[in-house]
Amino acid sequence: MIYTVIDIETTGGSHGNRITEIAAVKTDGLQILDSYETLINPEIFIPKSITLLTGITNAMVQRAPLFEDIADDLAAFLDNTIFVAHNVTFDYGIIKNHFEDLGYTFNKKKLCTVRLARTVLPGYASYSLGKLCANLGIENHSRHRAMGDAKATVELFHHIITQDKEDFIFLSLNQLSGEASLPPNLPKEEFEKLPETAGVYYLLDEDLKILYVGKAKEIKKRISTHFTESSRKKAELLRKIYHVSYQETGNELVALLLESDEIKKHYPPYNKAQKHKSNDYHVCYYEGQDGVLRVDVFLQKFAKNSIQSFSSMVMAKDHLYKLVENTKLCPKYTGLERTKEACYLGSACALCSGTETLEQYNQKVMAATQATENKRNVYIVGPGRTREEKSVVRLVDGDYTGFGFIAEDLSISQEDLHDCIKPFKNNNDIKRIVNGFFAQPIPKIFRLIKIEEVL
Repeated sequence: MIYTVIDIETTGGSHGNRITEIAAVKTDGLQILDSYETLINPEIFIPKSITLLTGITNAMVQRAPLFEDIADDLAAFLDNTIFVAHNVTFDYGIIKNHFEDLGYTFNKKKLCTVRLARTVLPGYASYSLGKLCANLGIENHSRHRAMGDAKATVELFHHIITQDKEDFIFLSLNQLSGEASLPPNLPKEEFEKLPETAGVYYLLDEDLKILYVGKAKEIKKRISTHFTESSRKKAELLRKIYHVSYQETGNELVALLLESDEIKKHYPPYNKAQKHKSNDYHVCYYEGQDGVLRVDVFLQKFAKNSIQSFSSMVMAKDHLYKLVENTKLCPKYTGLERTKEACYLGSACALCSGTETLEQYNQKVMAATQATENKRNVYIVGPGRTREEKSVVRLVDGDYTGFGFIAEDLSISQEDLHDCIKPFKNNNDIKRIVNGFFAQPIPKIFRLIKIEEVL
């Protein structure tokens, strides 16, 4: 049996989790057979907080290949091997998403060294890669870089194999699906009829009242994960489930939009997400007493001249770093540095070095704020519920107005696109979903059609 141990570095969970570096080490369980590594251009900004952790900068990935450039080589390297990673759900899920954005089918048997270690090597206080390797005397000469962590994981995996006296690895690869343990009141035939496609699903009680609404790339697989979770609240939910229902959407974007609307419409008792979420942190601009336009983060109640809002201070600060790097604003006047001297950019800062006048700098600030405004008038056309149709999401002046489905036909007109849309409400959560879609490279399975554009 051949295994491939994988580690990736990414842009971070708040930023679409695009891959910036990937390392893969092939092993037979005893020795390394081959390896593969590369930086990857994520096509989006790498936040300062992530650069401080990994050392990977925007400049480093600027000329690196895109994921689509290395997809065939990576798929060939992984072919006929078991996918292994420390916390495999994270690495596998992100790589799977990258492949599916390109229209690839990605489905591998996988092993998690965290789960294996907890069973085969019990008794440690922490099973993080760093602490576990330190306890076992495994050296990592390049922590938080893909190949350094991948090679450390290989050594850990080899050690687990030598200590696996109960064949837990074999059992993990051949364990029964979670589908075998259904809630006591859920008819098996209802579960068996669930599709393995993208959509929104509903967990219902005896009176067909909605207990929980969720979205999934694969409805049947996602619902089955509810049945394997063991918290007290989950056990309570499982006892109340009598039926399951669903709506197919064709892709995750439409699933996210529909899920958000359904949660707000039905207010299910077991849904926490989106009930209390709000974008409380605003990046705003204002004029200081010295006449210089400043940009900083404000709580919603103090926000004026808001450029963009965020659900966390970290995301808002990362946006400031992005403005500094992409539009050459001064860190001193963007809330990133408190000093009366020149900013940390030194001569690279046109304002601090005197090569730019106050008026020129203020014009640059205004241009930067206007560049962040999203006033798209487009249809987002993506995969539909069948091969014979497409999904359509409409944005007018950047605001979501609804979605629909249309037959796959090369003669689609503006009138056809307009008529297929079913109106839905726009709100802060919807804006977050739409902004998240555009904050990363548009998946190849989608295309944008300007409203009023003649096809």
